[in-house]
Amino acid sequence: MALPADDWAEIEQLYARYNTAIDTGDGDAFGGCFVPAGVFNPGTGAVEGQSAIGEYGVAAHEALPLMRHNATNIVVDVDGERATGSAFLIGYLAGPNFKVIVTGRYRDTLAKADGEWRFVERIFQADQ
Repeated sequence: MALPADDWAEIEQLYARYNTAIDTGDGDAFGGCFVPAGVFNPGTGAVEGQSAIGEYGVAAHEALPLMRHNATNIVVDVDGERATGSAFLIGYLAGPNFKVIVTGRYRDTLAKADGEWRFVERIFQADQ
């Protein structure tokens, strides 16, 4: 099913908001990228619920304050108000010691909740 342009724009912004929130340590915004009972698995085990996901985002930023997330090749397939998506990640340290520290792929389940697209489940798998 073709994705309407306004839904595509909103989903693309969701992917960008997710990256910006974790890269700035904005836990409320990071958790808000997910539905209330959302699940995020960064490859180290599932984190469940907006609050816990937000806390994860803050802790990740505190541990690596110069880390930046760059999601590429975003692909989304929609079925009504549910969708599946994926994106590749290039995670790097910014600043004078610039260095790529992780690459991998997100696999996503999304839903339109209260008129806005959010992640239901987001699973990250690092490249080996």
